Amino acid sequence: MISFKQQKPNFSLLWLLLFFCALAFILRIFLLVTYRQEITPSFLEFSKIFSIGLFFDILTFGYIIVVPACYFLLVKRKFFNHRFHQIFLKILYFIAINIIIFATCSEVVFFDEFNVRFNFIAVDYLIYTTEVIGNIVESYPIIPIFASIIFLSSIFFWISRKQIVKLHHQSVKARLAFFITIFLLLSAEFFLFDASRIDKIFYNNYNREIAQNGLYQLFSAYRNNQIDFEKFYLSKDLNDANSELRDLISKQEPYAKFTNNNDIDKKILAKNHLNFKPNIIFVTLESMSAEYMQSFGSDKNITPNLDELAKKSLFFTNLKATGTRTVRGLEALTLSIPPTPGNSIVRRKNNENLFNIGTPFIERGYETKFIYGGDGYFDNMNYYFANNGFEAIDRPQFSDDEINFSNVWGVSDEDLYNKVISEADKSFAKNRPFFNYVLTTSNHRPFTYPEGKIDIPSKTNRFGAVKYADYAIGQLIKQAQNKPWFDKTIFVFIADHCAGSAGKTDLPVWRYQIPAMIYAPKIIKPQIYSENASQIDIPPTLLGIVGFDYQSKFFGVDLLRANKNYTQRAFISTYSDLGYFINNQLFMLELKKQSKVFDVVIKKIGYHDSQETITTNFSNLNFNHAIDYYQVANDYFVNRKLKHATQIH
Repeated sequence: MISFKQQKPNFSLLWLLLFFCALAFILRIFLLVTYRQEITPSFLEFSKIFSIGLFFDILTFGYIIVVPACYFLLVKRKFFNHRFHQIFLKILYFIAINIIIFATCSEVVFFDEFNVRFNFIAVDYLIYTTEVIGNIVESYPIIPIFASIIFLSSIFFWISRKQIVKLHHQSVKARLAFFITIFLLLSAEFFLFDASRIDKIFYNNYNREIAQNGLYQLFSAYRNNQIDFEKFYLSKDLNDANSELRDLISKQEPYAKFTNNNDIDKKILAKNHLNFKPNIIFVTLESMSAEYMQSFGSDKNITPNLDELAKKSLFFTNLKATGTRTVRGLEALTLSIPPTPGNSIVRRKNNENLFNIGTPFIERGYETKFIYGGDGYFDNMNYYFANNGFEAIDRPQFSDDEINFSNVWGVSDEDLYNKVISEADKSFAKNRPFFNYVLTTSNHRPFTYPEGKIDIPSKTNRFGAVKYADYAIGQLIKQAQNKPWFDKTIFVFIADHCAGSAGKTDLPVWRYQIPAMIYAPKIIKPQIYSENASQIDIPPTLLGIVGFDYQSKFFGVDLLRANKNYTQRAFISTYSDLGYFINNQLFMLELKKQSKVFDVVIKKIGYHDSQETITTNFSNLNFNHAIDYYQVANDYFVNRKLKHATQIH
């Protein structure tokens, strides 16, 4: 046996590299088998997946070993032979093994939820630890999982522990050469390597995601949290973009009058004016995909209340969400603006005092409230609404007797709607019209809700959460019908985004289809609006129904008044891909000033699938309009043109 004094120990990284790459290889095999129905199977595709995957694994490991390499360069030689130093190295080695296995297991969970590797959502999850950790604890058997991770880590550590101290200590020159080599390689990757090139290697999004390395993607997402539009996307002279968009808007909304010659600010004159101020209860439904409703072809009968409401409402059957996250939906539904690349405006700096859906109501003396059953600090929602004219009412403002059931994301939808009714009663008692913007939480993993309300036990699956969310909507309407303010109240029900966003292509159009309906039996006649439309069209459409004259900065249109020949378009996006869907073609703007155009065929009205084929046969006018919309929208926010003329309180 070799004693500590006889050794000149060094931290061996080879075993950890092999371990890291082996786990990454096993994870890819697991994902390929699990999502075998989604991938494109061929020898060439598998070769690309594993060869490119190995490249990313080694690259990721390079980032991991930068700190140890720096440590061995700086630590004095005499400490390497010290017993406590060797114990310290073993502890670090054991921790590193646990972290690698934990990250691998986390990727399985994340891929199951989003069908992608770690991305900017994972970055957000590192910030909002309370909700995320609580969600994981309530969704998965944490104790067995962590026990398994520690057990596997212990086995590998026991097998490889001697590798830590068996190599002879290298000279300072050798350690310096090793550090410089790693530093130069990673610097070259950081500044010269363009990871987006992988998009051109894979057409199938599942194949591309499986080839990636989640930790590398996490680092990349953190690095690119904000995106400069004019630097990274196709653009033109801003004056030209404004002029072209103004020309399009003048055709879309002939009733609108521009207030200047430089941008799209306009005066909207209502077609009809109501002889009273209607109340608004605007409900944004968490993850309510269109495919869950019988009205869109589902045979599961899990949304009977929404399906019944659809028959009595202004029902939009071809409306699409702008993005894949709640904050993106809030951005579209409050600001009526196409998605800006990077973070949603809800989470960005300088998002105070913006012209928004509440502004015309505030100017007319309405009480405006944002009512949310969770903690509103999440995703910056409380700050955003509170600084744009709304009183923020979130979970901490629910009294104990107002909460009958809750999970990590918030109170149950029933408790939330009871609070909405209570706040409406308070406004009515003060003889004040009200605008209550409501955000639900129950249709979210871990899919828990009060037992005995529906015939699917709590925590069963997404279908149970959808059915409970629908049940709660039915209870809301039943309670509201007995209130003296009901006949003068307009209800809006619309999803923030779909339950899933992944598909075989970058922007699978079918994934963005969501239900939307405006219900007010004494005010609005039931009808179906079946043309292509966007979330950003809901605010001006609602204001058209209410009958307000107002100064507008909205990019959306009043669907009931606008010229349909120019308004049948939708905006869909991910964090970095910006889509403009019109005439069954998808115009996609990508980073590095790249673009693609797809012919899109929706295979089934239930929106279970779509076929998207790259084409070169497209309208240059529509392509230019895609750039106009996104460039001008970005300019409006970045250069503070969304700001309201007077301070909103």
